[in-house]
Amino acid sequence: MNKLRKFDTKVQYLKYKVLREVARQAWNDTLLENVLDIPKIIVPGKTPTMRCCVYKERAILAERVKIAMGGNSDRQNVIEVIDIACDECPAAGYEVTDSCRGCLAHRCEDVCPRGAISFDHNHVAHIDKSKCVECGQCAKVCPYSAIANRKRPCQIACKIKAININDENAAQIDDSKCISCGACVYQCPFGAISDKSFILNVIDLLKKCEQGKNYKIYAVVAPSISSQFTYAKLGQVITGLKKLGFHTVVEAALGADMVAQAESKELAETGFLTSSCCPAFVEYINKSFPELKPNVSHNLSPMATIAKYIKDTTPNAKIVFIGPCTAKKMEAQLDTVKPYVDSVLTFEELQALFDSRDIDLTALEEGV
Repeated sequence: MNKLRKFDTKVQYLKYKVLREVARQAWNDTLLENVLDIPKIIVPGKTPTMRCCVYKERAILAERVKIAMGGNSDRQNVIEVIDIACDECPAAGYEVTDSCRGCLAHRCEDVCPRGAISFDHNHVAHIDKSKCVECGQCAKVCPYSAIANRKRPCQIACKIKAININDENAAQIDDSKCISCGACVYQCPFGAISDKSFILNVIDLLKKCEQGKNYKIYAVVAPSISSQFTYAKLGQVITGLKKLGFHTVVEAALGADMVAQAESKELAETGFLTSSCCPAFVEYINKSFPELKPNVSHNLSPMATIAKYIKDTTPNAKIVFIGPCTAKKMEAQLDTVKPYVDSVLTFEELQALFDSRDIDLTALEEGV
């Protein structure tokens, strides 16, 4: 791994390697013929580096490649579960641990509303999963803290409870609740949950522009870009974007200023208003508190607002938003946003794009 580049976890690094290889093959017009070889390129030889055997490892990598190429087109949600990678977490729910002393009080039994707790011949408690509703009352009253909640990392990360466990003991996303925030993606220790990538769409736009298509591609970047590429200067990142084929780099904060002005006027008129800036928050309101939908600002988000302005003032403009948020990928699919934003990339996808073209940011001049 390049020491200049930092990844929070090995899972993120693996995801980046898949994205980089998919992008590299796409630039060279060899993706379709080499797509089955990408897992072997990433894990050469016969020695597994992450799983029990190299064959399972490559099978999971093949699924990661599919997600890097756009994922399941039948599902609108940009968050997907790789079922065969989701098999190492313990069964979720409350369990009695070895700390149970078989006490006489049996407070856990007394508070259980479903009669799910019984005791063996040693007076040790057991929980009947078919009856347990995971209310947690037993864990609260146990004097030895002997009852633990074995909730999976993805479930803990998902604050809106959109993740449950299916019959195969794998995580399952409830699309009617999911707001595509990506918290589960970051927290899964096995990388079994991932966000779809639209990196191929962006490469297609850049290649067509390179081949003479009459349009300009604008990179609208989130303000947090200034802290994402810590091994290079911001001006070098801008130059790198232009080397990729982007015409101009625009910070989305300009759109935020435009939205703030419009929302302040709307607030003065309505008296009560919530912001439309965060697509995950707006989706949370729409799905969990639909009665509050009229109180969400009717303005577009900063991303969509600045994209609309560019397209209204620049003929043949194409817009690619680049930021840290997976929910932006969902927002770009909305009918109200789709006309203005052509594709969305995360920062890790942008890093994969740079490296797929062998662009060393640290060797570039600073652009503006």
